[in-house]
Formats: sequence, structure tokens, C-alpha cells
Amino acid sequence: MSEHDLPAPPPPSGPGIPNTVLCIKHMVCVRAVRVVRQELAGLGLTVVEVGLGWATVAQMPHQVDWPRLRETLHAARFALLEDPRYRLAEQAGELVDHLLRTQPQTLRHAFSVTLSKLLGVGYPQLSAAFSLATGGTLEHYLVSRRLALARELLETTPLTVNAIARHLGYSSLAHLSGQFRQATGCSPSQYRQRCGASDGHGAGAEPLTKPGSQTAI
Repeated sequence: MSEHDLPAPPPPSGPGIPNTVLCIKHMVCVRAVRVVRQELAGLGLTVVEVGLGWATVAQMPHQVDWPRLRETLHAARFALLEDPRYRLAEQAGELVDHLLRTQPQTLRHAFSVTLSKLLGVGYPQLSAAFSLATGGTLEHYLVSRRLALARELLETTPLTVNAIARHLGYSSLAHLSGQFRQATGCSPSQYRQRCGASDGHGAGAEPLTKPGSQTAI
């Protein structure tokens, strides 16, 4: 579905008011308007206005829990007709998470090229869609997810900090340590000590990938 296929609701109810327009299928009567208003309010959304086929909420797109919204409307026998940009942003985030778990080295250099190629969309369009939907950038999302995975590995594996940096596609141990300290206020080694996890220097430390499969740094 293209953006031109979406229903055209009236403009926002007031100048300068940030909001999100929801296009909703199967709204065919006044009762549907009432039900949709109740469902949206039940999700904690601030309903600005509702009409047949659409609703406006005060939240910005990145403040909407889209999976839960879809499920709620589906349960009420409606269907969300989403702006394709929101779905594209969701796919980009899912792809970053998947690659970090399975092929982190692909995100080490020119990750914008990798994402564009796999999603079949130019990076400027992809970046703009992600910013619209989340309020942040893909670059910041990659950094935050990479650091989250680094924390998980520090807490749950005996891998050395250097091995974690290599596995997650960091250019160097200093690169990981700098980002980690900026985000948490401590070094990776200090974080591991606070968590009571292994320091990763024991003989039992195992790599996450087979020998020779990692890209040289």
C-alpha cells in the first residue's frame, strides 16, 4: 500500500499541536467511532478527534505502542492502515537487532549501505522514516542496541571485553570502552565486577563464533 492509498482525515484540530493521525479500516457507523475512542483511551492515548475511518491522538508517532495498537484494534474487529513509513522504521529496527545477534560484523562499516540493500530502500528515505517514527536516528539506535548486547554478554558470558568488542563489530577495544563509559559511567570491566560475573580471563572463555570466522580488525 502506498501513502496515497491511506484515507485523508481532516487537518489537526489546532495549529502547532503535535499529533499522530491513525487511519482505521472497518469503521462504518457512529458506534464504531465510540468504540475506537474508548479503545484508544484504554491504551493511554490522548484522543483529539475521531471520525469514520480515522482518529487523531496527541502523541507523536514514536510515543505510540504500534504492536499493541494493532492488536487492540484487531480484537475490536478494526484494522490499522499504517503510514508505510512507520512500518519501514519498525523493519529497520528489527533488522538492526537481528544483525547484531547473528552477523554483527556486517554493521561494522557502512551499516547504512547494509540496511539499504537488505530493505531495498535508499538510506535517506530509511533514515527519515526512522526519525519520524521514533524521534531518534538509526545511528543512535545502533549504538544503544550494541551497548545493550555488550552489557548482556558481560553479565552472562565469560568472554573477555576484547572478545566482546570484536564480536559486536567495534573497531577496537577503546571504541567499545569509550561508548560504554559514556553510557554507563564505568568501564566494561568495572561493570562486570559490579554484576559479579566472570572477568573473562579464565581458560573456559569460549568465542561466540568459530575460529577464523571473524573479520579481522
